[in-house]
Amino acid sequence: MRWLAQAQDDWEAGQALLEAGKYAQAAFLAQQAGEKALKGLWIALGLDPWGHSLARLLRDLPPEEAPFFHPLLPQALALDKLYIPTRYPDALPGLTPKEAYTEAEGRKALEDARAILEAVEVRLAQG
Repeated sequence: MRWLAQAQDDWEAGQALLEAGKYAQAAFLAQQAGEKALKGLWIALGLDPWGHSLARLLRDLPPEEAPFFHPLLPQALALDKLYIPTRYPDALPGLTPKEAYTEAEGRKALEDARAILEAVEVRLAQG
């Protein structure tokens, strides 16, 4: 539950950054929220999560979890693409993250993260 609580806090911070016009940072925190929610799920299942790829965290879940979580693969892949270029000024050719990310992209990232957080919350509530 600690991982899920931190995921929720990251998501809320992302919302605040979106409203402040900090779109790259909002997108990065969306990625972090999704990652931490999935790691919380792994820990709740008695597994040891590793890495930062949400897609891998979804794909490597036990088979009985696949029907519930694999439909979120498009959101996970979209968030994976935000892990590095939202933070580093040399990750995008000729652009800094501040110049590259738009409000729509920040908003979409937070929506994708929200879908993952909600799925994990529902699954954990089921026991």
